[in-house]
Amino acid sequence: MSPSTWGLLAALVAVYLPALAIPGPNFLAVTQASLELSRSHGVATALGVASGSTLLATLAAAGAGLLLGHAGPAQRVAALLGGAYLLVLARSIWRQSRSAQPAGLVRVERGSVPASYRKGLLTNLSNPKALVFFSTIFAGLLGAGAPWSIRAAAVATIFCCSMSWHLSLATLFTRATVRAAYARMRRGLLRGTSLLIGGFGLRLVWQAAAGR
Repeated sequence: MSPSTWGLLAALVAVYLPALAIPGPNFLAVTQASLELSRSHGVATALGVASGSTLLATLAAAGAGLLLGHAGPAQRVAALLGGAYLLVLARSIWRQSRSAQPAGLVRVERGSVPASYRKGLLTNLSNPKALVFFSTIFAGLLGAGAPWSIRAAAVATIFCCSMSWHLSLATLFTRATVRAAYARMRRGLLRGTSLLIGGFGLRLVWQAAAGR
């Protein structure tokens, strides 16, 4: 691959890894399965989330030119909705930081490992944060004229990053030391996350309102 391709992939990793690290629906789905069920359920959920990321990246890569060519009002509406969602999510996370016990999206029910995979997949596919990222930032980095080889490399990069991160979560959150450390730092982590998500949401709303 050319230096420009490596540069694009490095830029993609630089913007995608922070998005992965911010706790949200995917983070909660994987960690809940690991904490409340088993490592196998956590791994299956992580695989489902990574599959969802790969599917969304594939769709965005295939339609990057179409997305960019029809940006305008539709993209601004998507950014407004995504920003509003992030603000609501930030408020919800801040409220969670006041509670004594961790709170997830929904109560994890004991079921089969394939059911955990499906849960991870559906959680990611219905995650507005992921939809906003792949339809705007990911497609924007690729551009309308990117060759298929670069698009395939970008999708593979998303798959590797998502798989590595979520499998690491599934493994780490089955360890007693990690559970105890997370419990001690939970309030500060949640509040810091809330501020970051809220700031990003405000930026999206402001840029959409300004027509940027």
